[in-house]
Amino acid sequence: SRSQTAWNAVELRQAGLLVHSPAQSPAAAVGMAAADGNAAKKQRQLDPLVTGGTISWDKDRKPFFSMGEGTLRVPMSMHAANRKGLCDKLRDRPGDIAEGAVIVLQGGEELPVYDTDTVWDTRQESNFQYLFGVKEPGCMAALRVSDGRAVLLIPKMEEVYQTWCGPVKPPAWFQSAYSVDEVDYVSEVSSVLQRLGAKELLFLRGDANRDSGLQLPEPTFEGRDKFVVSEHGSRALWDQINECRLIKSAEEVRILQYTNDVSSMAHIEVMRATSRAGQREHLAEATFKYNAMLRGCFRVGYACICPSGRRNAILHYGHAAEPNSEAVAPGVMRLHDMGAEYHGYTADVTCSFPVGGRFSEPQRAVYCAVWAATLAVEQTIRPGVSYKDMHRLAQKTMLEEMAKAGLFKGDVSAMMSAGLMSYFMPHGLGHCLGLDVHDVGGYAPGTFRKDDPSIKENLRLGRDLQEGMVITVEPGFYFVDYLIEQLLADPQLSAFVDVDRLYELWAPVGGVRIEDDVLITASGCRVLTCVPREVAEIEAVMAGHDWPVSASCCREYSASML
Repeated sequence: SRSQTAWNAVELRQAGLLVHSPAQSPAAAVGMAAADGNAAKKQRQLDPLVTGGTISWDKDRKPFFSMGEGTLRVPMSMHAANRKGLCDKLRDRPGDIAEGAVIVLQGGEELPVYDTDTVWDTRQESNFQYLFGVKEPGCMAALRVSDGRAVLLIPKMEEVYQTWCGPVKPPAWFQSAYSVDEVDYVSEVSSVLQRLGAKELLFLRGDANRDSGLQLPEPTFEGRDKFVVSEHGSRALWDQINECRLIKSAEEVRILQYTNDVSSMAHIEVMRATSRAGQREHLAEATFKYNAMLRGCFRVGYACICPSGRRNAILHYGHAAEPNSEAVAPGVMRLHDMGAEYHGYTADVTCSFPVGGRFSEPQRAVYCAVWAATLAVEQTIRPGVSYKDMHRLAQKTMLEEMAKAGLFKGDVSAMMSAGLMSYFMPHGLGHCLGLDVHDVGGYAPGTFRKDDPSIKENLRLGRDLQEGMVITVEPGFYFVDYLIEQLLADPQLSAFVDVDRLYELWAPVGGVRIEDDVLITASGCRVLTCVPREVAEIEAVMAGHDWPVSASCCREYSASML
């Protein structure tokens, strides 16, 4: 295998990857040599400057994404397969999709930082990434449903672009790098759609994102008014692409396993590096990102959450107003929720452990309750199981375990009916995972979390599980100040709580969350995350013992084991 930069000029020209031919390149003539003072000058040449960065070609000239030696190769054929799968599904819906339908997609753009000439970190729009895997901003795409013909549309760069940003890659480079049928410029969208015989256009137009409430902006281009945009077909496209992204292909699972491997290794390094009191919380974030970058993951899938002590109860700590900046107190628990991203796909892993490396009795009691809930769910999930039921199972398990630990008293069924766990786990059990940390597909088309008022928490995944889904299992138990105050002020709810035991647990723990990324298999599940989970394992790793991150480390459960 050779990087694109290792190809010589002849090979580049033959493959259509030459940015400038040597004769045309401004850098072609780099010096003059003379045999003697009166001899004719002879021109010397360099191979053209070619940058591929994350795109390389294998020995069969098949393109793949990677971040270099030792990192995962992702074949661009994965995105071609995603396009084919979507078009196949849409053709199975003749009542929704008309003959001559063409999907038009808008890729991600560089966004300026307010009124400055710098830009925010650019990330590709997730649906565009799923179908094309293109890293460059400012692109569009057209995909004909009838035969899956894919046209990538790229911005046309002025010559001065080379001064600031590097060589201007021609359409032939993009066609070869991203395995598409045709490449044109974004200024030619209308003519491309005419060539494709577009009778109606399909946009990603449907319900707002289930988590953010936001909707994607629709593509805008000159000549759009010449085409009919199908409202019905666009909604069908929206539903179908979400359902396609819900079930991960074998290649997508490989990427998610890689991000979990990298995240697991980084979390272990964080546990060892941040086990002392007096350190600032952001040392955990810096250590995680550094170790992830060493393995090719230059992005994280969400803001790093690195609280300590009572701040563990702040579910999304680490934002601009609370930026992982406090000093870590002696003897408290730490909660680290961080996930590495690779080729757009992210892990989502949470580890909880004690500063100093040894669990106190209160910390052990709460941690073991959360771990029991994790195991109860992971040993039960399989295709056909409702994740709403798993949410309730996690709640019930923690109520039972914390009753054994002396915090709760009374009948567990009565506690469930009263909604007691909402005060100690004010979030849902988990969500789908993939190109977004809160990935699409958590509810079937046409259903919403508000449809089930029996679950008060923000449960992002509320459907029956299917083989090929990748989800998070993340039970937690937290001591949230205002929620405990509300709880103690309610005579019915406070009757379930031993207040003395509550105060014994509150400050030393703050909160515990355990979060695994899990693949649903035909008969059960495989846990992609590979970090120490048992109390003894955590204490051993923090004491310096090895913890190999490998496939053999990953837990797997099936119906036959239950």
